[in-house]
Amino acid sequence: MSSRTSYALAVGLLLLAAVLRMWTLSALPPGLHDEEITDIRVAETARQGIIEVFYDLGGGEGREGLYHILLAAITSVTGTGLLGYQIVSVWVSLLTLALLYALATRLFGPLAGAAALALLVVNQWATLLGRSIGRETLLPLLAAGVLLALAQAFNVYRQGRRPPITLPFAALGMLLGLGFYIHPAHFMLVLASMAFISFMMRSRRRVSRRTLAYLGFGLLVMIIFATPYLISSLRLPQLSGAGRLLDNYTILQNPPMRAIGESLSGLFFVGDTNPLHNLPGRPLFDLVSGVLLLLGVLVALRNWRQPRYFLPLVFTLSLSPVAVLSLDTPDFQAMTGLLPLLALFFGLGVSRLYHNLPANSRHLLAAGLVALFIFNLVWTGRDLFQSWPNQEAVRQVYHSRIGQLARYLDTTADDLPTLICDSPSPASGRGLSSTDLLLLMMNRKQAPLRYADCGTGLVLMDGGARQQIIFPDAQMLHGMHPYLRRWISYGVLLDQPDLPANAVIEMTIERELADTIGRFITTAPVGYAPEAPGAPGVATAPIRFGGNITFLGYEREPTEIYVPGGILTFITYWRADGPIPPNLRLFTHVLADPASIAAQTDTISINVGSLRNRDILIQVTFVPLPTSMPGGIYNISIGAYDATNNVRMGVLDDEQQRGTRLFVGQISVARR
Repeated sequence: MSSRTSYALAVGLLLLAAVLRMWTLSALPPGLHDEEITDIRVAETARQGIIEVFYDLGGGEGREGLYHILLAAITSVTGTGLLGYQIVSVWVSLLTLALLYALATRLFGPLAGAAALALLVVNQWATLLGRSIGRETLLPLLAAGVLLALAQAFNVYRQGRRPPITLPFAALGMLLGLGFYIHPAHFMLVLASMAFISFMMRSRRRVSRRTLAYLGFGLLVMIIFATPYLISSLRLPQLSGAGRLLDNYTILQNPPMRAIGESLSGLFFVGDTNPLHNLPGRPLFDLVSGVLLLLGVLVALRNWRQPRYFLPLVFTLSLSPVAVLSLDTPDFQAMTGLLPLLALFFGLGVSRLYHNLPANSRHLLAAGLVALFIFNLVWTGRDLFQSWPNQEAVRQVYHSRIGQLARYLDTTADDLPTLICDSPSPASGRGLSSTDLLLLMMNRKQAPLRYADCGTGLVLMDGGARQQIIFPDAQMLHGMHPYLRRWISYGVLLDQPDLPANAVIEMTIERELADTIGRFITTAPVGYAPEAPGAPGVATAPIRFGGNITFLGYEREPTEIYVPGGILTFITYWRADGPIPPNLRLFTHVLADPASIAAQTDTISINVGSLRNRDILIQVTFVPLPTSMPGGIYNISIGAYDATNNVRMGVLDDEQQRGTRLFVGQISVARR
């Protein structure tokens, strides 16, 4: 194969790789898994200006910070959300493929370059890695870059002699130094690089003084870049990469011979069972590709004295323990650094087989290789885009319910008022609630969303006009207070193929809401507080308060008589008429006399900062009555205050303040 033909094939393969890695990018993977969420949170920490060598994740777990700093910097331009975070991995993957092609072509010829590139273009794990968020996406790029820098620095692929130049040595030193800040597996890349340099120093090829001088310069660059890492490792040994490498890869829980057998089986027979990495059980490569790969390994072993064959061999030998001694073998993520090396051996095997065949038989091999490529393309397309995302285990670990809702909101939230029913407690993802995950996955960060816990609070937007209510937590709809669920029953639960069950309700309730509020005039009497200036008496809702809120009315349980230790359930309606203090609280007091509070609850179940004009909020308040509460008649008063300074909002009547609370009926308490 000529260099021109190989280059044309490489361009076409890279275009295909871009399609495979960008097709339905925001929908596949179907969300974010916990490790991706952790990496994103570290990146957001870096975006705030907190730059660390190791980020402490808690529990003695650390993480190198270079990937996260790069992610924060790039997404500051591209934008965040699923698409913004994933596009970085797409670019890294395509750059890795380009470097792989350049490396394989220089080492073993144009046919080997095209074959190695083709293998990873249609490989499922390589494709999925290029769509994922995580520092592991940089490992193949780092490995390919170090190999290419070594190959160029020591001129291992040229037959004639060429004077050394500075650039490859400087690039080698920079990559070896920066790699420490990416992943603990880089220690093995440095070990392999030192072994190859020692091999070159002892080989029959004489190394010139100029080469030695440039090599010393490259090592100096590596030391300069790695010095902060070394200092941080001495200061925080529990977070250092070397310690975590030993913790993660141990022979105590997985005997070496069994681990080696399982890893080899994972390459060609039964692959990784972790749904995060694979369609469980699918091997990393098909069997035919595996045979060609092993042929390349045998060719390299036979010619190991030549630098261009020794180079991939020593790197494979160095990185193999990372994959083989993983706690759960076969582990495709642990094999990530080996991907460019395995592709190199595949390219070498194809090239050697092709050139050893008689000329009149080579067209049959070429046809077979094309058929093998098409098979892998169809295989990966079916498994990655159809079978894998529909696995229930995949949907669970990737929080696909949240991912589907994030994509839905990206297309609807700007045009349709939206309420997010927030889960009151973290659901997953290292302490993030379902709503936190939803906002993390959304690409449109400025969408005008409202938030309420929906268990005891609800927002009816724009006076009950058309709106949608989103339930990130599947159980939230069933956990609502029955009174609030009655309002939800006016809506329509959407049933669409791209939406999860019990997730989106659309409703328009202007008439029902107006009827309810109008009824309060006769069913919900209100009075000013006795201490309020002006004539005492009955007030008429709506009643304006300070802080741009208006009291619309109330409802309470039909219970006439309460017992000590019981619970008073009180439901109030409020309207937003402008910006509301962000720390607003609503109070409900049960009064033995106008100045003596027998029981109280201060609460708010709405994110008031997200409210817009004419939004109606419904608050369900539970007031526990003390067990020692004497029997008698008790008044109920309600109001609002700013929790920042505990200043109550004034009750306004024709712009005149009439106290800071309203009286809204009485209850009877009788002891058994």
